[in-house]
Amino acid sequence: MIIFGTAGKPLQCKDESSLEAVECVKKINLDAMELEFVHGCKMKPENAKLIGIKAKEFNIKLSAHASYYLNLISPKKEIAEKSVKELITTGRVLTAAKAERLVLHSGFYLEMSKENAYNEMKKVFLKLIEIFKSENLTAVLSPELMGKPTQFGSLEELYSLSEEIGYDYLKPTIDFAHYHARENGKIKEKEDYAKLFELVEKKVGKKGLQTLHCHMSSINFTEKGERNHLTMDSDAPPFKPLAQALKDFNCSGTIICESPNIEKDALYMKKIYENI
Repeated sequence: MIIFGTAGKPLQCKDESSLEAVECVKKINLDAMELEFVHGCKMKPENAKLIGIKAKEFNIKLSAHASYYLNLISPKKEIAEKSVKELITTGRVLTAAKAERLVLHSGFYLEMSKENAYNEMKKVFLKLIEIFKSENLTAVLSPELMGKPTQFGSLEELYSLSEEIGYDYLKPTIDFAHYHARENGKIKEKEDYAKLFELVEKKVGKKGLQTLHCHMSSINFTEKGERNHLTMDSDAPPFKPLAQALKDFNCSGTIICESPNIEKDALYMKKIYENI
């Protein structure tokens, strides 16, 4: 079963707090919410704990998106170190909320070859996992499939890392719009989604399909990759073939809507999925 939720508080929620947003998500008949720490995590663990209690009360699945401004393999030592520190801070908050997925942007290749970037990224993730273990942090690192060819985070890279490091410790986030943009509009039909799911199963087994965490919206892009997210009526990439592929592969997990109209489009996706 796939559940649907919003990237941050629904637009119609009048209260600015994440605590009230959890109840708002439930009222509009959605089942998940991604806490948005995209400008840095400033939430206190004690507040995160209260949000986690309310999420459990309303049966809302929580995840979080870390700062946009990370580069784990930056040649500038201070940037790489700051990126690691930010993930640890966010991991502590997410653990207090009893939420699992810590979605993150891994960084850019810059002057590195893709092979060297992969090897360096693997080292950093292994280091982070050891730190998380030492602090008993239960948040799982979830590097996101990125929308530009200059960014580390192709589907193959992320699931190869997960295969080598261990899926229990590194669970990628599949952003279908980013994949569509990164691959220059490649997704057109159900079979295109099927190829993604086949790679996931090949790398990490059926458990990868049973515990998906995904982002979805439509997207505007050029040959350089993503430009901006669009509402779902743009249908790029198309959602109905994805819904059918999710059913065909017996997938379970969460889809977080990142369109400019998050709750309307999350409900749109939920309706289509449930009608198949």
